[in-house]
Amino acid sequence: MTKQTDTPRSPCVGVCQVDQQRLCVGCSRTLGEIGRWSIASPEEKRSILELVRQRRSAQAPSIQTVPSQPNSA
Repeated sequence: MTKQTDTPRSPCVGVCQVDQQRLCVGCSRTLGEIGRWSIASPEEKRSILELVRQRRSAQAPSIQTVPSQPNSA
């Protein structure tokens, strides 16, 4: 069980590229959130992780629109 005082782990997955929305494609954080992570309080880190979760949820439907098979024309 995770305690509220535990420091959350970074969502970084080592894929550090910024997309057109200025979000990291690996962890879905902004450059400001990435830069602030090392000095952020545990509460702020939890807030950032919640924003990351929301961003990923919002992006997921667009992934579903990619066709699984090419059209045979």
